[in-house]
Amino acid sequence: MQRLLLLACCAIAGLVAWSLPAQEKILDLTDTIHVGLVRETAGQAMIDKYGMHEVQLQPEMNFQITTGRSTFLGISTQIGTHVDAGAHVEPDGWTIDQIDLQHLIGPGVLIDVRNKTADDPVTPSDLEKYKIHEGDILLFNFSYRPPKEGELYSQSYLTDETASWLVSHGVKCIGSNTPGLENFKRGVAQHWTDPKNQKVAWPVHKILLSHHVPIVEGLVNLDFLVGREFRFVALPLKLLGADGSPIRAIAFVQ
Repeated sequence: MQRLLLLACCAIAGLVAWSLPAQEKILDLTDTIHVGLVRETAGQAMIDKYGMHEVQLQPEMNFQITTGRSTFLGISTQIGTHVDAGAHVEPDGWTIDQIDLQHLIGPGVLIDVRNKTADDPVTPSDLEKYKIHEGDILLFNFSYRPPKEGELYSQSYLTDETASWLVSHGVKCIGSNTPGLENFKRGVAQHWTDPKNQKVAWPVHKILLSHHVPIVEGLVNLDFLVGREFRFVALPLKLLGADGSPIRAIAFVQ
């Protein structure tokens, strides 16, 4: 009996230790998975031109035939709130099941670049305005609106020099409220989607991911983090050999 009581006391102590401080709150940074998510966030062109599948949510077991319910989920690894692995842009890149989860948990810094347009990139000088330390996770809050029907999205972007700056300063993960971080006008001009141009395509992704800096895309509610101290947590599914994964991303906000 004494041993059981001691174990119970230890369990309670553990729960108390893991409880949130009174001044901290959890902010959900994850978009809701639903049918239509691809068309709404990336545009119908991503489905028509590049073969991305729309989200599928289909009933399986139901209460008419058994005593439980299940749902089939079909979703791209590169839609909604997700994280990229190296295999997303390099044929021999590291896969999502190989990710170091320590890179997805840590102190966050919100980079507010909502004033920038598609012709105004984020440069190292923009980052030097913030207190950024080795091991930080940077979340970029871009000005972004879902694309109109038949169009691709448009946004500001990171330059190659900015990506190299992030690596050299020991940033361990970056994220954004957009479906991407690249200069898409440059991508169109250089035909990045042509397999013959694999070596020149997606330079920002390659710089970051080759140094095992995961890229989180499709975050929501970043406006609530402006000027706030927070810790970031995002955990992917453990998908063998995959190029990315949907995640549940949250912030512990002071």
